[in-house]
Amino acid sequence: MIGSPPPLRDLHLSDVTSRTDRVSLHRPEPRRSARRPPSARQAAKNAETRRRLIEAAGVVVGRHGYAGASIARITAEAGVAHGAFYLHFANQQALFDVLLPELGGAMLDSLTSAIRDSRSLEEIERRGLTANFEYLGSHPEIYRVMNEAELYAPAAFQQYLKEIQARYVRSLKRSKERGELRQFADEDLETVAALLTGARSYLLMMFCKDGNAVRPLDPARLEIYLDVFLDGLRHTEPGRLRPQPAGPLPKEPL
Repeated sequence: MIGSPPPLRDLHLSDVTSRTDRVSLHRPEPRRSARRPPSARQAAKNAETRRRLIEAAGVVVGRHGYAGASIARITAEAGVAHGAFYLHFANQQALFDVLLPELGGAMLDSLTSAIRDSRSLEEIERRGLTANFEYLGSHPEIYRVMNEAELYAPAAFQQYLKEIQARYVRSLKRSKERGELRQFADEDLETVAALLTGARSYLLMMFCKDGNAVRPLDPARLEIYLDVFLDGLRHTEPGRLRPQPAGPLPKEPL
């Protein structure tokens, strides 16, 4: 009979689905729009917030140590919302791992600028050491950030030591090329750099550290440092020997 429904066994999905439904079954899923990159203004704002968090963390570590550098203290010091911290760092340790490379790197860049255009090994050492202690005087928190990093951020600590060493060795190589330095083998310059950085560290600890503050190095001590190390580093004429003692040292009484 015309208009009678087909037997149930002959029914197909296309027979019982409206045209609209059929179209919707084959309609592709709408594409999800890719996340837009931040605008230049937003990127600058993000960079500024990150910088403030890092600088605030340095101040807090300088005041309370890594153990007392809670996220709450850091965000309060930075003047940002607590939740904003997690937009830049996954957790507290993630911040600790960049703290010394960031703050210490800024100090090393400052020292590089201070010795630029120096005309002699003595001028490099004098200007470099003076700038080093002046920077620490205005950023005393770096001392504690560095000293405690070996325990709380060991990878960052090793990274920073290698950066100091690499920069000092490059400077010594340039002095050697200008003929101002004794002809140490290149591999020996690593030992020389370690001796010089070690001397600076002990001068700081012994004579300049005052609680959480750092005082300038006394000029007389600077001259002693230069006298001792430059005498051992400078290139000397062939056959020129160091002055020898006038006579044998007196024997200690038994």
